[in-house]
Amino acid sequence: MAKEQATATKEAQPAAKPAKPAKPAAKPAKPKKENRIVRYFKQTRAELRKVTWPSREEAIRLTAIVLGMTIVMAAFLGLVDYIFTKLFALFL
Repeated sequence: MAKEQATATKEAQPAAKPAKPAKPAAKPAKPKKENRIVRYFKQTRAELRKVTWPSREEAIRLTAIVLGMTIVMAAFLGLVDYIFTKLFALFL
């Protein structure tokens, strides 16, 4: 029975062929790499398309709020600076 198995396995295996050296495959053409600056501007443009822009009235109102707060804070800091200047003049 062992002889029959050995014979069966020899018959099942094909004769070994000598290995041929593989031909180098043609390299696929690489797509041209995009310039980093061009890619940056394309991505920036895509992001700006997603922005929900304010209406003209809303933009004017928000600009007025920012300018008003800037003036108020400038006046407040100017007053604090004036007070500290007078206090230091008294002690020196």
